[in-house]
Amino acid sequence: MAFLLQAVGHGEIAALADVTRLFFGQVQEAGKASLAAPYPHPLHVVSRADPPVEPAEARAASRSGSSDRFVTVTTEEKDDGPGSITETIPLHEIRRVLKRQLYVILSRATGLAFPWGSLTGVRPTQVALDLVRRSGASKAKRELITYWQLTESKACLAVETAVAEERQLGNLGENEAILYVGLPFCPGRCLYCSFITQDAHKQQASLGRYVDAVIREAEGVFDHDFPFKIAAVYYGGGTPTSLPLSLFQPYLEDVLAAAPLKEKAELTMEAGRPDTIDRNKLELIRSSGFQKLCINPQTMREETLRSIGRHHTVDDTVAAFRLARSMGFADINMDLIAGLPGEDADDLLDSLCQVMDLGPESITLHTLAVKRGSYLDRLFADRQALLPDPALMEAVERAHDLLGRNGYRPYYLYKQKNCRSGLENTGFTRAKGSLYNVAMMSDQVPVVGLGSGSTSKVILERTAKRVHNPKDLLVYMDRVQEQIGKKRALFLSEPQ
Repeated sequence: MAFLLQAVGHGEIAALADVTRLFFGQVQEAGKASLAAPYPHPLHVVSRADPPVEPAEARAASRSGSSDRFVTVTTEEKDDGPGSITETIPLHEIRRVLKRQLYVILSRATGLAFPWGSLTGVRPTQVALDLVRRSGASKAKRELITYWQLTESKACLAVETAVAEERQLGNLGENEAILYVGLPFCPGRCLYCSFITQDAHKQQASLGRYVDAVIREAEGVFDHDFPFKIAAVYYGGGTPTSLPLSLFQPYLEDVLAAAPLKEKAELTMEAGRPDTIDRNKLELIRSSGFQKLCINPQTMREETLRSIGRHHTVDDTVAAFRLARSMGFADINMDLIAGLPGEDADDLLDSLCQVMDLGPESITLHTLAVKRGSYLDRLFADRQALLPDPALMEAVERAHDLLGRNGYRPYYLYKQKNCRSGLENTGFTRAKGSLYNVAMMSDQVPVVGLGSGSTSKVILERTAKRVHNPKDLLVYMDRVQEQIGKKRALFLSEPQ
C-alpha cells in the first residue's frame, strides 16, 4: 500500500474514506485512525484537528448546525510533499472542511479532478442551498467553484437545483409525511442492479403472500393515532406492474385505503419495465387515483437493451408510452442512464432525442453506478472505469444543454457512490416535477417505508432516525408484526 492517510485529533476517518475511495477505489484500515490504498508512488497525508475534537462533540455540533467553538484543521502531505492547507473553522463544519482539504491535496498529488470536487455526499445541493441563503446565488456559484472545487457547470446546476428543491419542499405542510411502497420483483435482473430482486415469473408462489404482508403492514402502521398525513405516495421496486392484475389490485387499493392520505395527495406509480404495462393495469392505476407514471427505458438502443438484460424493445417503450398517454396520463417521467457499457455520447443523445420526441413531462438522467453485488461489479473491476472520463462528462453536459433548450429544468439531484466519473443523477421537468423525489432525498421529511428492504425515518433533533425492513423476502414476511411495532414506536416519538 503506497498511500497512507492518518487522522490526528479527530474521528472523521469515515468521512475521509469517501474522498479516498474517489481517487483510489477500495481502501483498507491501516491501524487506528489510518487508511491505506494502492498507489504507484509513496503518498503520506496527515489530517489534523487542533485542539483535538471528540467524535461525540463533532456529531452534536453538526446536528445543531452551528457552534461557538472554533477548531484549526490542517491537511498536509508529508515526506517533502508540495504543501498543506490550514483553516480555523466553526466546529460544526469540521467534516465538510476536512473532506475538502483532503480532496485538494489528493487532486494536486494525482492530477485528477472530479466534476463535483470535494462534494462527495449524496446531497450536494444542501451545501449549495446553505451558500445561497448566506450570500445569494451568484456568490454561491463562485464559492462552489473556488472553494469546494466544482466545475462551473456543476456549480450552476447545484444552485439552480437547490433553489428548485426548496421551492418544492414549500408545498409540504406541518405533520406531513411521504409513503414508499416497495415490491422486490422484476421480470428479470438488469446488469447494473444490486437490489435483492426476485424474478416475478419464477416466484408466483411468493407473490400473494408478499402482497398480503404489505397490506398487513400498512394496516398496522396506519392505525387511528398515526400522527402524519401522507402528502405523496410512490409505488416502486423492483417493478410493481410485474404483479398479475389479481394481486396488483389489492396491492394498490388496500394499501391506499389504509393510508391517511392528504387531500389531493401526489400518487406515483413506477411502471419502469415497458413490457409489464397493459391496458388493464393502466386502467386500475388511473382509477386508484395515480396522476404520475414512470416508464423507464434507460436507453433507446436495441443492442444495449439486450446487453443490460432488458427483455423489451424500443418499440415496446414507445407503445407503452402512447397507450398511457391515450388513456389520460398527463404526467409521465422517463429515465435514461448515461455511461452504459458500449454506449458513447452520440448513443446517449440519440436516446434522449427519441425520448423527448415522445414528450414526457419529466426526464431523469442517471449516471451509471457500478454497485457491489451487480453483474457490472465484475465487468468494471478495473478502477479506471470510475475515474474522470472526459468523453462521458462531455456527453452528460451536452445532454443537460439539450434538455434545457427543450424546456426541461432541473428540479432534484442526488449522487451515488461509484458513479462513473463521479457524476450525478438529475431529474428534469417542464411541469411540476415530483414532490416525492425531492422530499425523499431531503432528510427533512418523515418517510414511511412498506415492503422488504424499505426504510422508514423521522427527523429528530435535526437527525434522521431510521427503521429498516429486512431485505430478505422470507424474513420480511415472517417479521411483519415486529416491524409494525418498531415503526409505531418510531412515528409516535415527538418530531422536532
